[in-house]
Amino acid sequence: MFEIKYSDLAGRIGVLHTNHGKIETPSFVPVIHPVKQTIPAKKIKEIGFDVVITNAYITMKRLEEKARKNGIHKIIKYDSSIMTDSGGYQVLEYGEVDVKPPAMAKFEMDIMTDFAIPLDKPTGFGLSKKQAKEYVDHTLKVCKTTIRNKKNNGQIWIGPIQGSEHPELVKRSTNELINMGYQMLALGSPVEFMESYEYKLLAEMIIAAKKNIPTSIPLHLFGAGHPLTIPLAVALGCDTFDSASYMLYAKHDRVITEDGTRRLQELEYFPFDCEVSSRYKPKELLAMKKEERTDQIALFNLYSIKAEVDRVKQAIREGRLWEYTMKKARAHPKLFETIDVILNNTKFLQDGTPKFKEKAIFLFGPEDQYRPEIRRYHEYVKKFRTKKKIVVITKDPMIKPVFTSYDYKKLRRKFKDADLVQFCNYNPFLGIIPIEISDVFPASHYVMSRKEFEPEKFPTFLEVWNVFFSKNKFDSVYLPKNDSFLQYYKKFIPKGITKKQIIE
Repeated sequence: MFEIKYSDLAGRIGVLHTNHGKIETPSFVPVIHPVKQTIPAKKIKEIGFDVVITNAYITMKRLEEKARKNGIHKIIKYDSSIMTDSGGYQVLEYGEVDVKPPAMAKFEMDIMTDFAIPLDKPTGFGLSKKQAKEYVDHTLKVCKTTIRNKKNNGQIWIGPIQGSEHPELVKRSTNELINMGYQMLALGSPVEFMESYEYKLLAEMIIAAKKNIPTSIPLHLFGAGHPLTIPLAVALGCDTFDSASYMLYAKHDRVITEDGTRRLQELEYFPFDCEVSSRYKPKELLAMKKEERTDQIALFNLYSIKAEVDRVKQAIREGRLWEYTMKKARAHPKLFETIDVILNNTKFLQDGTPKFKEKAIFLFGPEDQYRPEIRRYHEYVKKFRTKKKIVVITKDPMIKPVFTSYDYKKLRRKFKDADLVQFCNYNPFLGIIPIEISDVFPASHYVMSRKEFEPEKFPTFLEVWNVFFSKNKFDSVYLPKNDSFLQYYKKFIPKGITKKQIIE
């Protein structure tokens, strides 16, 4: 059902196979209203979206007989993959709906949606742990009954993960849905998080679920449809995500851009070209009638979201999802808070990060010492062992690999018995770099700013330093005389080791 082609961090470019074709992930899933949709589904497909989501509950209440007879694809006039929301959004908004879960599950089977979701009870945001547990218990009970009675007709049933800001409930919900046999999972209730700009809580919720999900099971994120949150969601492991944001924003004359939303009246120029911006200027849209203007803005918003998804895919393909996610995190102060969540979970992000990449990684600031490629290299250094008694540590030269550089050859000539000396280089991010593993990725595959870095801001350097000296028994260490960074760490050299200086 799901195959992975490329990955970086926890994000992956994959292919989902459904009854109505293939879907390349990560994929944005536009919400289509089954009755009041003003932008035709055919147009949405032309823009490049090969899966949409519509509301099975509304369809049932308005078009039940017709939908059962003809199927959901003819109802919304869309011939590719369709996901249906069973009414969970209405439950979140109004507390309950007048349809029982078994009846809704049967309706979703009858209308032959490609992705079906049990009628769950979303936990929302702000519930006490006790009440949230009741909602989780209810949802799990419904999901167990639904999956037991489903037909083997090629439909993919999605298990809705509930628990909201309570990570232990999210973990339990995830594990039980997997044990029930759900082929795909979806993280519920993030809309209220995003409306409150609680991006950090959103990131923590995604990780609480994702850490327990096998790589073969794709993860959907409900209600995430803004270019600001898409890179974060993908980097943490979300494969698909739906939203009606393109239309909801348009109804209030709000334009979705790469780094935020703008009111149409604030724009002199559109930020990129598409069929809307090539045809109209912002002021020309403002002069239109409300209904026509809304649809044109909605179209522009769809193009904007599609462009963001493609940028994220390209970042995965190039192995630059870390750089791209960090860049986007700086677009909003509340989004910037998610960096701490990412840095605290880099071990989890290592699994999907390739051990070798075609391109050099970029190192900008202290946060990059935690990126998966760097942390993996730290583990190599911690395992390094030598019987040599003299160690020389100098700054990493510009020429890579180090042993081909003139600086290294010149340094060797300073020592009479160079073969008995352990030569190492360093940089603030990678820590100590033994010459023997100086060509192992990414030691010879990085680009770093020449700015001076404050040693106190690199705790991972001290971590690697301490392990390196504890595992290798040196009698003396040589450090550059005028290297302020290494002079700071000089005080952490174990007692009994003679400290000497070399003049470069």
